[in-house]
Amino acid sequence: MKSSILSLLLLTSTLAWAQAPAPSASPEAKSSSPTATPEQLKVRGPAAVAQQEPTRVVAVINGQKITAEQALKMLKGMPANELQRFEQTSGGLTNALQQLFMMRHFADIAEQQHLGQQEPWKSQLEFYRENLMAQAYIGQVSSSAKPTAADLKNYYDQHPENFQEAKLSAIFVGFTPPGAAKPAAGTPGDRTEDAALSKANDLVKKIRGGADFAQTAKAESDNKPSAAKGGELGSFSPDKLPKEISGPVFKLKTGDITDPIRESNGFYILKVDDLNKKTFEQSQEEIVTALKNEEVRKVLDSNSKQYAIQVQDPDFFNLPGKVGATTPSLAHPSPSAHPSSSAHPAPGQPKPGK
Repeated sequence: MKSSILSLLLLTSTLAWAQAPAPSASPEAKSSSPTATPEQLKVRGPAAVAQQEPTRVVAVINGQKITAEQALKMLKGMPANELQRFEQTSGGLTNALQQLFMMRHFADIAEQQHLGQQEPWKSQLEFYRENLMAQAYIGQVSSSAKPTAADLKNYYDQHPENFQEAKLSAIFVGFTPPGAAKPAAGTPGDRTEDAALSKANDLVKKIRGGADFAQTAKAESDNKPSAAKGGELGSFSPDKLPKEISGPVFKLKTGDITDPIRESNGFYILKVDDLNKKTFEQSQEEIVTALKNEEVRKVLDSNSKQYAIQVQDPDFFNLPGKVGATTPSLAHPSPSAHPSSSAHPAPGQPKPGK
């Protein structure tokens, strides 16, 4: 139940364009610097333009003049992940604004046809509304948490492991998962899981017997970008690593290596090149975030208990494909959220070494 609620109440970050003013130059610098041209002094960016000249016409769409203030309001209403997808394409904010107006146009037609009163649209609209309001409430819980300086210091002192950083190197021994397309013979990953584990164990013995880790990584690792650097990955805190990796890593001393750690398509051998601990001053921002998240977690946990379901009729909850299931799926085809939904999702963060 808890994981379902957490999935439902994913908080989206609010849209913001940083428009920090440039630092003013010293009198000496001013006198020696060339005079800036009007083009160089022009205010740029949605937030800056809307703040300075809210009524400036920034676009014309279907014959309608769009002011900076209107455009900014529409863009700020777009979920951050959707906006990010547009920012990563060549059309940028121009395409985003165009899609928003197209979406509004189609929505107006749907309203005229009373589609919002028909199923499944009626129920889905109510679901989206309730989900958005739930997000708003959870966001309010987070923003209203105001940890004191003493709270921050206590958290830092009581969770020393959270502020460790490990500089890591890795050797990755890949395998082809069952059912996956087999790579070309002789290429990285062209082996079974058992063969990969056997090779990884042999490499661990070789390195613990005195072989140089960096040279072994260059010769044996299937992750070529890190292999070229002797396996170097960078520095990571525990929360930036999967638990199956952070657990073993932060039990090691500098210079130690892990036993092979299984991932979905290979085994990692990780070496701790260096260990250090971030100072309290360096950690304050993430401590504030952690304490705010704790407040949210308390709300979620208490409500998860209150709304724990007591199943009275197991047959009702049988799913297609499960033993004893005889009912069809309840799922309706999901409509596109808006014309931009065909865009590729923003790439996720890869795990270390992949």
